[in-house]
Amino acid sequence: MIPIVDRLLRDPILAKCNYAALSRLLPYIEEQSFPAGTTIYQTDSAANDLFLIISGEIRLHTPDGEIHTPSCARVGEECATEAQNYLADAKAATDVVLLRIPGKSLRPLVAAQPTLKNEFLYALMSHITGNRLQTQETKIAAKKKSGSPTLIIGWLLAIVLPILTLQVGAHYGMDRSASMFLAIFSATVTMWVFSLVDDYVPGLFAVMAILISGLVPPIVVLSGFSSDGFLMAMSILGLSTVIVTSGLSYRAMLLMLRHLPNNRFWHNFGLTFAGLLLTPLVPSINGRVSLVTPFFSDMVQNLRFAHLGRAATQLCVSAFAGVSLLSAMFISSKTVNFAVFGLLPAQMQDQFQGFKWLVASTAALVVLLGAHAILTALLFRSEELSQLAKERITAQLELMGKLKQREWAALIGIGVFLIGMMTASLHRIQPPWLGLAVLYGLLLFGSLSKKELTEKIDWPFLLYLSGLTGLVGAFNYLGLDHQLAAALPGLGGYMRESFGLFVLLLFGIVFVIRLLVPISATIVILATLFMPLAEIYGVNPWVVGFVILILGEMWYLPYQCSYYLQLQAFNRENKLYDEKTFLYYNGAMNLVRLAAIYISIPFWKAMGLL
Repeated sequence: MIPIVDRLLRDPILAKCNYAALSRLLPYIEEQSFPAGTTIYQTDSAANDLFLIISGEIRLHTPDGEIHTPSCARVGEECATEAQNYLADAKAATDVVLLRIPGKSLRPLVAAQPTLKNEFLYALMSHITGNRLQTQETKIAAKKKSGSPTLIIGWLLAIVLPILTLQVGAHYGMDRSASMFLAIFSATVTMWVFSLVDDYVPGLFAVMAILISGLVPPIVVLSGFSSDGFLMAMSILGLSTVIVTSGLSYRAMLLMLRHLPNNRFWHNFGLTFAGLLLTPLVPSINGRVSLVTPFFSDMVQNLRFAHLGRAATQLCVSAFAGVSLLSAMFISSKTVNFAVFGLLPAQMQDQFQGFKWLVASTAALVVLLGAHAILTALLFRSEELSQLAKERITAQLELMGKLKQREWAALIGIGVFLIGMMTASLHRIQPPWLGLAVLYGLLLFGSLSKKELTEKIDWPFLLYLSGLTGLVGAFNYLGLDHQLAAALPGLGGYMRESFGLFVLLLFGIVFVIRLLVPISATIVILATLFMPLAEIYGVNPWVVGFVILILGEMWYLPYQCSYYLQLQAFNRENKLYDEKTFLYYNGAMNLVRLAAIYISIPFWKAMGLL
């Protein structure tokens, strides 16, 4: 049995299964020998078995006469995919010894781990075509492996920095609890900065370490799991899942495009407006980019715009700006916004729930939209005319038919939530509880299924949000916010006396950090540091958090923005827009973001926020 086990563990696909699953295969595996020239199986015969090569060589003879040698000592992957028959002849080029794994015993294994089917399918395609193909998961794993020096540095820092923090704290006579917390905090931030693990893991590590060390009462470090931010985020994620999976968002965009006038201005306006509609409803820019990218592509094709031309590039900019430009203006537009919301003091969370967040960001909103309109008009002038094939839009709507039950449920959920927020002063129900009631209604009437609840809602983010909130709660409980204020008198003074200069300094800090650190991690780290500092110096923490959200979204090079990389990957396959012109537009809008903050300062003063 030992050679069989060894061969299973050397297979690049089967080795990814857990040992319990592999052990269930062992009773069904048979060792077989074939002399050179023997046909193991033929094209179009039933795909009943998978074969692992122990010794010898097998060659695949495709129907078109090509001969390929499998690269991974395995043949017969058809039995682990949807194929009913083998797609090539497998012949022994030499004497071979094989392990035969019946397909019937393999299918439960594949059903329990659906990603294995893709792995087997790519392996099969590689063998049939003679080209080595990789799944996206394999490419990502290879990329992570190739970046191992960075990971090694990150893990070394995650180990060394806490030790140094404890030593420095002891040397300067710092309180033991404060030193211990900062050691935990340094390890947590390092894991975030170097992306050593998934985002939610460092937060859980911090919560666990703080609980074990007894630095603060459990109710403080676990407060994130009962916070308004957690309840609001969970409710909005549930509602947005129904909006997207029911097809309501897709139908809304089709209806809008059908009723737009047939000219370039209105088509670009429509794409931007569609993105703006999705912004408060789908709390993920990556998700919104995925929704509008097909529309952008279809419009370029239907309007017969020249690929890589100005008109096609303008459509891309309009679509991208619609889903990303105002992400800081709606609390529900991006999951990291909930993290910033959770960092606000409890009384301030009541002040900035619902539309109050949007109202306070109105000045920046107007500046960004106005600058976007002016820049696109100047950068993308061309003579190309557009005519949308509205009969195709009509056909799509006819195919979708009348509003389905789940779409009605999504509409009712949106209506109840929006009306409830507008009338909060009458019924006194806070938006988080209102959102939770909507989520319960969707679950009660089956509009949000158990599978969608477990798979579509971003539970790792909710753990990340709760861990972050608990971390900040412990930070404040230990009095480190006051110590930070004393250690940063310059920045605190600028924040209070010259907010404009503070914004400029913060812009420089963000610019440097964003060269290495992802958007969400940058926002979380800076918000964790500066929002408590703002409260100490008598500056509204929401204003500081909002400025961090605006500045944290800035990027100059594609690698700095995950959702642009998503669009870029699509464009590299389809060659629809000119990337160089797009990046010029993005660079100009970064300066506009900074200007929007300065223009908002008098507005915030008039509102009494500064």
